[in-house]
Formats: sequence, structure tokens, C-alpha cells
Amino acid sequence: MAESGANGADQRPLEGIRVLDFTRVVAGPLATRVMADLGADVIKIEPADGDLCRTFPPYAPGGQNPYFSQQNAGKRFCSVDLTAPGAPELVRELVGHCDVVVENYRPGVMSKFGLGRDVLCEAHPALVYCSVTGFGQTGPWADRRAYAPVGHMESGYIEHNMRKAGSGPQQPALVLGDIVTALLAASSINGMLVKALRTGRGGHLDVCMVESMVYIQEWVATELAGGWDGPNAGNCQECPILVLPDGRVWGLAGNPAAWFDDAVAVMERSDLADDPRFATPEARMANRHELYAEMTQWAAGFADFDDFRRTLEAGSPFSVSEMRSISELARTDWAQHRGLLAQAESGYAVPARPALGSGIGTDGHIAARGADNRETIGGLLDLDDARLDELESAGVLVAD
Repeated sequence: MAESGANGADQRPLEGIRVLDFTRVVAGPLATRVMADLGADVIKIEPADGDLCRTFPPYAPGGQNPYFSQQNAGKRFCSVDLTAPGAPELVRELVGHCDVVVENYRPGVMSKFGLGRDVLCEAHPALVYCSVTGFGQTGPWADRRAYAPVGHMESGYIEHNMRKAGSGPQQPALVLGDIVTALLAASSINGMLVKALRTGRGGHLDVCMVESMVYIQEWVATELAGGWDGPNAGNCQECPILVLPDGRVWGLAGNPAAWFDDAVAVMERSDLADDPRFATPEARMANRHELYAEMTQWAAGFADFDDFRRTLEAGSPFSVSEMRSISELARTDWAQHRGLLAQAESGYAVPARPALGSGIGTDGHIAARGADNRETIGGLLDLDDARLDELESAGVLVAD
């Protein structure tokens, strides 16, 4: 780890940390993207056939498409064929110059190449070695394949959403399981780095998608304690979306059935308090969609969203939002003020950072598979051109 500057005030949080990244697709690459945004030097080691994300549509020459750009901006791009003679030995040399190894192969794959956690952590006691899988490194399900849809199904997430929303079982449009696994992996790695700095010993992190999905569901303890079927202002599925007659779509944070008195007061509809449909908390919950219809009709009387928002928020605990596409959000003054997006070298706009402060954010570097082999691997291991030529000829180093 690098020494801090004179006072460290301008140092990026992970400056001086080097990460060897063997991950592909989303969960691993997003975790290491977060670390790169925080200032770590992330060296992405792709297999000979490259990260599958490079093939995702819309396809771009060199695999620098928008999807790959988003998950991998700010890294250095190397490619090593671990099956080539001498490749594992080369990687073990690289590990000696790194603080973190992250991989998301099936359990046992890295060990097959002599790059498992036991070998590398014994050789480098301060190393933080993170393995990302669907069901963990141990246990009866360790060998199961697990993509995000599997994690959603097995973790209780889809069942909970189906039961609470009163809809059929449905997968989300986003790979939520990969995303939350990535964020928990990044935070766990950073915590382990603090331990390594304090004690000189790192260790192994076994990050599991299904456990990650359980961890981020805020009603797990409540469900295990027997659940709660009454109105609850904190349940997202009970927060209505108001589709106005002219096509505008506004959403409330808060359930009018749970905050009935506030809703009636802000709408100036005292008559609803005497309506038999809403006479009791149970009746309000049962007839909540009729209550939402009353609020939709009231909202339709506002010509301007900001007038509606100010009126509602001034007289009640609700907050309100407009439905926007990501493209619409990107054009707002708020997005411009925050610097929401950054331009990757591939030409695509990508999310800029996980937080604002201390120089956090991507530098936008994106390159073809193996483009940084010679500069990065050659530089770290002090290899001359002749040796690099040999490694390329032997198929150890691969590049487009």
C-alpha cells in the first residue's frame, strides 16, 4: 500500500491500492469498478475469449460497447490465457504487486491453476482475496450455476414481491442480484483492506449472491417473525403511482391508506372521512385503490408538477416524484449540477461515481481486450520487449 501524502487531504480513498480483477459480466466487474472510482489501480485480467459483456448489444468494434463500458470504466485491460504454459506463474508474480484479488469463477476453478485463495494468501498474508459466486464457496449448493434470475428466485425476493404486490411472479428488468452482490463485495473488500492495513493480514471473502439478496431485503426479520399484513407506509408496493388523464405519471412515497388523515387534509376532502369505504384502517386498506383514484383526480387539477409537489409536501408527510426515463433524468439541471454522467473513452456516457468527494469518479478509460498488456504487465514485472514478445508468441498474453 502506498504512503499517504503530507496530509492526505487530496488523496483518493483507495489511492495506492492495486486490484487484480479476474471477474466477468456484472457482479465482479461492478465491484471492481467501484474500487477504481475510489482510486484503486484495477487491472482487469480477461480470459482468452474476453469478458462476455463485450458481446452485448449494441455491439461495438473491440467490444467497447456501452454495457461493457459502464461496468469497466477506469480499469487497465489485460488478457492472460490461464491454460497456456507459464501463465499461472506469470499471474503469481503479478499478485505479489497487488493488494486485492477478485474472481467470480465457479468454486475450484482458480485452484485448478494454482491461483486459489489458500496458495495466494499463504504466499502474501496481507492479500485480500474475494470470491464472488451465486451460492458460496461451500455447502450443498456450491456447485450450482447462479445468474441473477436464479438469485432473485431463491432468495425470497420474487415471492415477497408477488405476495405483497398481489401480482404474479415476475423477474425484475434489472439484474438486481448482480448489482447488490457487487456493492456488498466492494464494501466488504474495503473493510478487509482496513484490517490488512491495521494488522498486516488480509484474508478470504466468500461473497454469495443469494446471501446478498437476503441481506438487502429490509423485511427479512419481520417476515421471519411472522410477517405483517396491515397497512404500512414503508411498503413500496403500497405507494401509489398516479396516472393522470393527460398521460403524466406521478408517484407518492407513502401510502394514503396508512396516512389517511393527512391525505384527506391536504386534498381538502373532509367528506372522505365520513365515507363508509374509508371508515376504518382495514376498510381504507381494502379500498385503497379507490382512495388512490380520488387522489389521482385531485392531482389532475394541477397544471404543473412543482405546484403539486409543493402543495402535497407542505401539508402532509408524503413526498412525490415524476416518472422519468434515464435519458430524461440525464437532461435535468439536477443531473448537470451533480455531474451524474461521465464520458468513457469509448464515446459512451456512463454513471460517473458512487459518491461525490475526494476525487471519486471514473477517468473513463476503456480499451480493447489486452490493450494494456505490455504497459501494465511489462511495467509491473519489469519485462523487456523481447520477453513480452515471447509471452505473446506462447499465447500467455492475448490481445485483439
